[in-house]
Order: sequence, then structure tokens, then C-alpha cells
Amino acid sequence: MNAKLKSLIFTSLSHFSVDGNFLLFPVLITYYIEIQGLSLVIIGLMPVLYNLISGFMGVVIGRYADRVDRDAMLLGGALVMNGLSVLLFIVPFILVNQAYLFMIIGSVILGISQSIYHPIGATVLSYTFGQKESASYLGINGSFGSLGRSVFPLILVFLAAIVGIKLGLIAFVVYFLIISAVVYLGLKFFKREKYRPRILSGESKIASPQSQRGMTSVIGLLVVIVFLRSMFVSISTTYIPTYLDGVFRSKELMGIIISVAFFSAVIGQPFFGYLTSRYGGKFTISLTSVGLIGFFLLFLFLSRSFASVLVNFTFFALFTYTGFPVLLGYVSQIVPKENLSSASSLVWGIGNTVGGSVGLLAFDGLLVIRNMFDSFLIMLAFAVVSTFLLVFLPKKVQDT
Repeated sequence: MNAKLKSLIFTSLSHFSVDGNFLLFPVLITYYIEIQGLSLVIIGLMPVLYNLISGFMGVVIGRYADRVDRDAMLLGGALVMNGLSVLLFIVPFILVNQAYLFMIIGSVILGISQSIYHPIGATVLSYTFGQKESASYLGINGSFGSLGRSVFPLILVFLAAIVGIKLGLIAFVVYFLIISAVVYLGLKFFKREKYRPRILSGESKIASPQSQRGMTSVIGLLVVIVFLRSMFVSISTTYIPTYLDGVFRSKELMGIIISVAFFSAVIGQPFFGYLTSRYGGKFTISLTSVGLIGFFLLFLFLSRSFASVLVNFTFFALFTYTGFPVLLGYVSQIVPKENLSSASSLVWGIGNTVGGSVGLLAFDGLLVIRNMFDSFLIMLAFAVVSTFLLVFLPKKVQDT
């Protein structure tokens, strides 16, 4: 098996696992609130906590990864930590009087573990496939992340119904221990140092101080754009199920819409990854930004039936939940590879993850004074501003 195929297979397996685990806690909330004495308000603060930690730690991890050249170890360790967080989330079902403490500790570990994959996985693929082609393969890789988000919650509910929630979660712990070893052994071959002579001699040139300052400005602007966009995207991910449940008064219909819509990203990630490689990251970010705004407006104002809601929200999801190949594919096109993990961690960690946390806090505040429909429209304004700022981004930089 050659290096390119191995890097794609084992980073995709890691992405599937990490993104799947990210949605386990929202499902666990429905089980926690059945425990007498636990508050939904306090439990609901945990996603904000692990999102914030993930965002800020991503910057630290990205810089560390650029220095040490131990990507397989970091990705394997992240999967072990994901499993540890699941183990800690079992404790509230056993020690109810210590439930919040173990939720907090588990959330901290989950936040750290979630900060590792995206900048490093994108870097591995960029090194092995090259800056020009990597976005297409980031799309394939990202589709496995979307698949994980689709199936992990269903598997948990299925296991909980058969063997109980505690044993169901233990099965996930065992899975993460096994998959961490598989990913580590599968990517053990990868060393950035092997690719650097080729990079410095031909694929990319050493940047001048002036160009480095310009690159810093571009990354800073991209972080702002992604931050504003993510403020809206995060609230759509978190609150659309509640909104749909209120519209149809049916969790079954809501579940069908969410499942179909999220599955569209399995197809959308490779497609938009290809567009990023073919036409450049700026073009694809612009296309997806306009598409998500347009279809969300159709979803809010012109959806009068189950079929129309399903179609409009599915197209919204297609344009929205495909950020991994588009955003990090664009970063790989404009940033020298020796700084790629650091740049990717800023865009994904601060822009995407911290921006999403801030959006959730803002939306919670809006719900105190406005209804959910109006609050969605107010938050959509952040995505609109983000889209207008795209005009200031440069186009992709081709390999030389």
C-alpha cells in the first residue's frame, strides 16, 4: 500500500471516529435529563465548554505538531482521549451526586481530544497529495467525518435499547482503544521530514518577510470570516432539531429530515473538495456561503410541507456542513507546508470552533427575548457579513 492511500485510509478512519464522538454528548443529554436532580440548563453548558477548549487548544496543538513531526502519535493519542471522555461520561449514571464534576472533567478531555484531528489530518493529506490535489482528498476524508456524525448517535441509541446506556458507552470506549492503535500503526510511516526536501526545492518557495506578513493578514481575515460564519452554522446544527420538532410535533419526522440532510454532506464533502482543487478555495467558500444563506431563507420562509422542508434543509446542509475540505483545502493552497498545521488550527480552532461557541451563547441570549424564528434571522446576519468579506481574500496559489 503506497503512502498516499495509507494516509487517506487512516486519516479518514480517524475523522470518522472523532466526528462521530462529537455528537455523542448531545444524545447523552436526553439520557442525563431522565436522572432525578440533574438540570438541563447546567448540562447544556458542557457543549460550550468543550467547544471553547477545542478551539483554543487547537492553536497550541497545531504549533506543537509543526515542531515535533509526530503526527501518528498525536492522532492515536487523540483517539485514546476520546475514549477516556466517553468513559468519564458513564460515571454520572453511577455516581449521581458527582455527575456534574465528571461531566466537566469529561468535557475538558473531550475538548482537548477534539482539537487535534482537523489541523493534523489536513496536514498529513496536504503533505502526501500535494497542495494542488489535497482539497479533493480532504473532501473524501471529510465525507467519513460526516458519516461518523450520521451513524454514531444511531448506534448509541441502538446499543442503549439492547444492553443499556452504560454498557453501550463501554462498547464505544473499547472501540476507541482499538481504533487508536490501528490509526497509529497505519500512519507510523508518515514523517514530514521526508517531504520537506521536495517542498523546499520545488513545490514551494521560502517566503520573504513581506510575503509572510501578507500571509498572516490573509489568515487573520480568513479566521474572522470563518468565525462569523460559524456563529450561525453552530446554532443551526444545535437548534434546528428543536425547531423542526416544534413545526411538525413529531420526533419521527424531525429525525428523518435531520438524517437525510446530514447524509448529504457525505456526498457534498468530496464534491466541494473537488471544486476547491479545480477552481480554488475562494471560489468554493463563496459558493457554499451564498448557497447556505439562500437555502436557509427558503427553509424558513417557503417551506410549507414536509417535502419542501426536507428538500430545502437538505440543500442547506449540502452547502453548510462541508467546511473541512473547503476551508482547510484553501489554507493548504495559500500557506507554506512547514506552517500548515499552525494555520489550519487557527482557522479551524479559533474561527470554526470558538466562533461556534460564541454563536451558541449569543443565540441562548436571544431566545430569552425573541422567538426561535426571529433569532435564526438575526444570527443569519453574521453569515451574510462573512460572505461580503470574502471579496478581500486572495485566490488560490498554485504549486510551482
